[in-house]
Amino acid sequence: MTTIDTSIIILTKNGGANFPQILGRVYSQQYAGNYEVIVIDSGSTDATIEEAQKYPVRMVEIKPEEFHHGHTRNLGAELAQGQYLVYITQDALPLSNYWLQKLTNNFTEPQVAMVIGRQIAWEHTKPPEKFFYFYNFPDFKIVIKSGADNYYHDNVFISDVNSAYRKEILRQYRFSESIVMAEDKELAARVLAGGLSIVYEPGAAVYHSHDQTIKSAFEKSLDYGLSLRQGASALPKSNKPLVIRVMNYLGAEIRFLNKSKSWQWLPYSIIYEMSKYAGLFLGKASLVKGPMARRMGHLND
Repeated sequence: MTTIDTSIIILTKNGGANFPQILGRVYSQQYAGNYEVIVIDSGSTDATIEEAQKYPVRMVEIKPEEFHHGHTRNLGAELAQGQYLVYITQDALPLSNYWLQKLTNNFTEPQVAMVIGRQIAWEHTKPPEKFFYFYNFPDFKIVIKSGADNYYHDNVFISDVNSAYRKEILRQYRFSESIVMAEDKELAARVLAGGLSIVYEPGAAVYHSHDQTIKSAFEKSLDYGLSLRQGASALPKSNKPLVIRVMNYLGAEIRFLNKSKSWQWLPYSIIYEMSKYAGLFLGKASLVKGPMARRMGHLND
């Protein structure tokens, strides 16, 4: 019987036109061990399931209403055979065939509980959203240890779009099943509090971005703001005051637009960023509920 070293877990629902390419890249990995791929689908009505079944995936189908960011990822962990669990979303394309090896190489250090890979925006992404990934997902390695006195951009790069965990650690800590979203950041806060380490590995990069509208960015920020209220804000932050962090971000975005010759996007960027900050404030104050919170019935947080 073949021993499985790593389990790759992909949560799907209507994976779209890029999903076959992503599956092909996942199954092309040059990896020193053996790996399995688990696909958990929550009600696809396009060709996602058929495309997945062209490969030797372990297919699990759940009802759409059963999906939850934390609960469904915990289900993947329970099904997994590997000692390492890798999560990648259906819209994230590994840049190379060494993505998996570079992601899991960091587990040679016994204190490392989580590894987060880099995200690079798709070329077609609007400049304001492309800047978000440029700013928060750098090209250098970062090791976050419990008790450190400063953190790179509030550790926004901690994301289950492209991540890996030791299975025994994840099964011990588990993703929260009550938080609306940002289950990755809430878990990271508890892992650090437990004295373990997190590595950001830029060499394990994927193409990924959401070309959001101002409305969708606002709604997503509402849910994220509520998640901060529910516990995600416990993740250690930069020691710089909030106003300084906001000004640094906006100043860097202006320089980014200038360098990329995208000045025409500045008015849109201002409105876009204001909508995100407004959503965060209203969501964290629990004054307005975002789409995910409304669906989950979080009405009294």
